[in-house]
Amino acid sequence: MNDLVLLHAFPLDARMWDVPGALTPSLRGHGQPDLGTVADQVLGVLDERGLEKVLLGGCSMGGYVAMALLRRAPERVKGLVFVDTKHTADAPEAVANRHAMADRVERDGVGEWLVEAMLPNLLGPDASDTARALVRTMVLEQRAEDVAWWQRAMAKRPDSTDLLESLDVPSLVLVGEHDRITPPDVAAKLAVTLRRSTSERIENAGHLPPVEQPGEFRARLERWRGQVGI
Repeated sequence: MNDLVLLHAFPLDARMWDVPGALTPSLRGHGQPDLGTVADQVLGVLDERGLEKVLLGGCSMGGYVAMALLRRAPERVKGLVFVDTKHTADAPEAVANRHAMADRVERDGVGEWLVEAMLPNLLGPDASDTARALVRTMVLEQRAEDVAWWQRAMAKRPDSTDLLESLDVPSLVLVGEHDRITPPDVAAKLAVTLRRSTSERIENAGHLPPVEQPGEFRARLERWRGQVGI
């Protein structure tokens, strides 16, 4: 899977992926908040590794970064894996909530308050203690400046409907059965927007199937790759 690139969710890092052989960069913000900046970082990693064309995947925020990369260099992507993400811009209330969290993390730092705010929405009701511990650790170990930057960058991302409708590459859309942030009906709308999509629901998972059901996530991905020959 050395041509597979997976981009992590917010507010986590590359440890969320348990996919041997995949390239899983940890995303960092700098400068004015804009997901295009992170997309450029990912393209730089591809250049360093000599990867001309990749299968690009992203979970939640990682999906948004993947869309930003597609705006810059669609020719570098031979297939897409979207996990618990969406293609539409945030509604005004969601934008306000993102800015409020960014302001608080700059004021109070990363702490238990952030875990308590995020964990109920990130994980499904049946998540294991191991999954909960991993997510908690990742959240607490993020830099406050990154968390604030990510939120402000996500708040200003554009609608990607036209972008995705113009693509002609195979796409896999996966969603956790119990996802409260981007539920299955949102994933269904994303799948319809893509020309060549396969859409599947992962049972007993919330917003983070690669963490909650890593074996099932890998199995779905490998099976789809075999079906589409990518």
